[in-house]
Amino acid sequence: MPQEIHFNSLLRLLDDKNEVVQKGVSKALLDYHGDASDDLAALGIHLKPKAARLLSESLHPGRQRELRNQWVLPTRGLNQPDGDWETFESLLRLISDFLHDGITLRPSLSDELDLLARDALPEVATALHLSAWLFGTGKFRGNKSSPFDPRNSDLTWCLEEGTSNPLGLGIIFMLVGQRLGLEVFGVNYPGHFLCLIDSPEGPLLIDCFHRGRPIPARKLLKDHPELSQRAISAVEQPCNLSTILLRLLANLHLSFQKENRLEDADLIGDLIKTFDQKDEQSS
Repeated sequence: MPQEIHFNSLLRLLDDKNEVVQKGVSKALLDYHGDASDDLAALGIHLKPKAARLLSESLHPGRQRELRNQWVLPTRGLNQPDGDWETFESLLRLISDFLHDGITLRPSLSDELDLLARDALPEVATALHLSAWLFGTGKFRGNKSSPFDPRNSDLTWCLEEGTSNPLGLGIIFMLVGQRLGLEVFGVNYPGHFLCLIDSPEGPLLIDCFHRGRPIPARKLLKDHPELSQRAISAVEQPCNLSTILLRLLANLHLSFQKENRLEDADLIGDLIKTFDQKDEQSS
């Protein structure tokens, strides 16, 4: 009961105009680390739209602080295409938690991926089968209507909604494949992220955004001599996990700038700088 009284008191004070009261409420909400969804569910509190918006906005500084404090790049482990998947996923989970509204109860990124892999297990035997199951069936589709929506980088949201940008869909393909023991690598193709799998006919590029369209890598290089050296290098060598994280952060930084969420853009910019710092430490 004391917890419920305390939480309800905070809710009533969310729109209080007194500056001292607002500072007190903001400080108290930091104890929730940006997410009060478990408490809301446990207490059976159902918020009206205005209260939900105010609470989510008030919790946002806590999510900012959590992302900044928990973000730690390993010295090594992400510098290979098939590297430290556990750390890679944990950093993606931090980003998803930061982008969450903090009030809607939902499973964690890892739990969502586990469920998807469990559903896929009896249906697929190869990486190509998995691509067809995920994208060819329309289970996951390209977010063509809102390509710059920050939620495209919230992989938990993407798993729930069945949509994302090329990078988000590609990462889901990779992480589900990893759970099933299927090799799926990232291709840092300029302007359009792709995935790379092996097949009896040779390496195949998978365009997750366009229903998992398979593209023979050798044929692409042969038929398009006009490709830039950057594009050729991307096709010839899958990128490491660090490059994928950096591309996701760059997408998110641009999305925040387009929405004029400059404080969030600055935070993501600081995370991007940690990659340069890690390179300096390991050189």
